[in-house]
Amino acid sequence: MWVPQRIAAVPKYIASHSRDTLKDAAPGHKFLGYFRNSQGTGGELFATYKGKARVIGNPTPGPQRREANAQLKAEFDGVLNEVCDFGSASKAQVVAIRARQESLIAHYGTSGYRITTTSTAPFATGLGNEHPIENGFAFLTPYGLPYLAGSGVKGILRRAAEELALDNETQQSGDWTWIDVWYLFGFEGAVDKGSIWDCDSALGKAFARDLELTANHADIHRLIRMMFGGAKEGARFLDVEKHGAEQFLQACLAGKNLRGGLQCRGALDCWDVFPNPVGGKLAVEIMTPHFGKYYRGGDTPHDSGAPVPVSFLAVPAGSAFDFHAVCQATRLPASLQDAWRNLLDRAFQHAFKWVGFGAKTSVGYGAMAVQMPNTIPSTASLGTTTATGAAPTVATAVVTASQSDEQTWPAATLTFNKSTGEVRASFDGKQTAGIKGGDAQVDLKAALGDDRWNKLKSKAELKNVAVTVRKLGNSWVLKGLAEK
Repeated sequence: MWVPQRIAAVPKYIASHSRDTLKDAAPGHKFLGYFRNSQGTGGELFATYKGKARVIGNPTPGPQRREANAQLKAEFDGVLNEVCDFGSASKAQVVAIRARQESLIAHYGTSGYRITTTSTAPFATGLGNEHPIENGFAFLTPYGLPYLAGSGVKGILRRAAEELALDNETQQSGDWTWIDVWYLFGFEGAVDKGSIWDCDSALGKAFARDLELTANHADIHRLIRMMFGGAKEGARFLDVEKHGAEQFLQACLAGKNLRGGLQCRGALDCWDVFPNPVGGKLAVEIMTPHFGKYYRGGDTPHDSGAPVPVSFLAVPAGSAFDFHAVCQATRLPASLQDAWRNLLDRAFQHAFKWVGFGAKTSVGYGAMAVQMPNTIPSTASLGTTTATGAAPTVATAVVTASQSDEQTWPAATLTFNKSTGEVRASFDGKQTAGIKGGDAQVDLKAALGDDRWNKLKSKAELKNVAVTVRKLGNSWVLKGLAEK
């Protein structure tokens, strides 16, 4: 009989031939660091890692090779199943991390956003990571716990928002617009294929269709100022009479010469997601490629090819997921400072149902239960946690700003930090967070006028200025000058 062999480097002090040695270790530690690799009847022999699993010898085609492949798969699946279980320490760690995130998002007050859901399909991520079985998985070091990076969450939400903007043919506020996407997720000018800059893609065709409406958006000039940062080359695109905004969009569509060098950070920060697997364990999923030779470029696709089952790890359906985001509202125009939360609700619902998170979304992996936004909870409810890891049945959003959160400071003192360029306002023992560059400082400079702005910069202080501020969590944010 042909004996399957998996080869890996394992320290001598780890008795890897024993299934119970690392029974209580985190799944990521077992999978990445101490993946049990045995050969020989007692599983006591080890060899240096050579790169991938293989079968000893060269079985001839037919029953022998099929038997060898079946035995190899059984060996893989057996070890993978040993990886799946969470030890008691890992279960407690998942609960602690999720509770810590929930407490932290409450600290951000009106800038925070949280939505909870359960998966309706298996969730897989990091399959392209290197591993002896040739199908990796994303575990966060040093915890050894499965996770979805915040950058991945943000990318999925951006795609969902773009698809919703694609359906908004009028580009009216209240629904996602292309300008909203840029303000919340940032301006991406270097990406071509499949993006709004690809005229052959669905997004590109919709963006070209909406070009004039986008150019007439009330907040596009603020965005252009942010992107160029006051550089003279951007001045021509701010000329309303000469349709500068439309010229800007057309220049971006024409190629990367202009847009490739522009950078504009979005207002949203998305956190890593730590799922709580149902049953306290991962699952082993199987994909079965039928046209291996065709995929490798060596043959045409046909039904006589031998299917090859491939095993990989996944978070099972029915697991709890918490998504968190923080919005830097000072980077947003007034039209979005109160609307971003509702837009994000819609983006999440669309992503849950149609886009999916993680890998293999095109075949249904990564789908989540669609949650309807609930009424805004009271501030008192922000301290509650779901430490048990159970998934709530409704979405939970941190409180939105109310009218009482805004105040007018009639005789505030503005200070300018010459080292950092930050402007702050103070009044009656309270002080705002600093604003530096961006749209907020541009607006403040325009409202003050050149004389008062130059005085502020030269003397680093300007007294008796009426300003409007907003309470965000435990801090104050300077919105601008108070209306007379």
